[in-house]
Amino acid sequence: MNRTELRFALRLIPFLDSVEEFEDGLVKLGDRRWLVWHPDVMTALFRHDRDLRHPPSRTLSPLLGNRSVLWLDGAEHTAYRRTLAPMLRGARYQALIDEMVERSIAELPNHPVGLSEWTRKLTLRIMGRIVFGVDDDELLAAFTRWLDRRLGSRVRTLAHRYLGRGTTRFDPHLDEMLLHRAKTAEPPALAAHLPPEDLRDQVVSLLFAGHETTASATAWTVFWIDRTPGLADQILENDALLDATIAESLRLSPPATLAGNRMSADGMVITPSIYLAHRRAATYENPHVFDPTRQPPPPGAFFPFGGGVRHCPGKDLALLEIRMIVTALLRRRRIRLNTTTCTPQLRGAAMAPPPSLAMEATCRR
Repeated sequence: MNRTELRFALRLIPFLDSVEEFEDGLVKLGDRRWLVWHPDVMTALFRHDRDLRHPPSRTLSPLLGNRSVLWLDGAEHTAYRRTLAPMLRGARYQALIDEMVERSIAELPNHPVGLSEWTRKLTLRIMGRIVFGVDDDELLAAFTRWLDRRLGSRVRTLAHRYLGRGTTRFDPHLDEMLLHRAKTAEPPALAAHLPPEDLRDQVVSLLFAGHETTASATAWTVFWIDRTPGLADQILENDALLDATIAESLRLSPPATLAGNRMSADGMVITPSIYLAHRRAATYENPHVFDPTRQPPPPGAFFPFGGGVRHCPGKDLALLEIRMIVTALLRRRRIRLNTTTCTPQLRGAAMAPPPSLAMEATCRR
């Protein structure tokens, strides 16, 4: 591993910040790997995505499994997405999301709570109900502990990735609980349509991908609203402004810094950087300024949910959750955060507000 690869692996965000001004929008990470973010390159890459391979993440594949839909290719990948896509159609879950949001807001204590912890618990509850058809807070709490032991800090993530290479990080007891819930779900949406040997990997992938980035995006949106005087009241008077606020939050604080690896036929690995594409000065005026009034970006410059054949199938569901959670919070509580600055915490390649960011939510009168 050369010095550039080492910086990329060990100090990802500082490394990305250090190359942000490279106008050509690419950096060579190793002999056969490039980091890219120029919008023209991204447009071309996503257009030809079906012709590329998508190698597993060295951080996530030991957790999610090698049979996760996130790593499959070709006809197999297409078939799995067709199976899973109906589960992720946002509009069908509006009543469910409303119920879960109302319950979580009602449970907010009178003292400050960690914002990211609260949004993760809520979005995992929603995803758990979608996957299993029932509430099971004990199972979801066990799932959270399992993830946090591996991704809860940068040190844990790096130890998991480099000290345990070549091994899985499954928890047999947790897997048994997850599979039991999936097989007894009503309706058994996954168990009825997936091979038994793949069920575990798809359940874990849905739970992880279906809540982690949505939770981060929601927390970042609350952060930017709190940091922008008067914005909360303006959003309550103008629903369209909420959509613009969410989009600008996804631009400046994308919940995923990278958009997965692509590999060409000759073995060249290309890694798209969402973080850098969204902060490119040649694309966005004053890119570090939060501005919900920005004009729509050009193609290839904004892809918080990835792109090509790997774009997130749960995008519409995620956006619906963010809108409903933020709207309910603003209508029912006055939100105050304990800081106006926020150093991101990496969970794998995902970017969330740190645990120290706390939210005080008082009732509106």
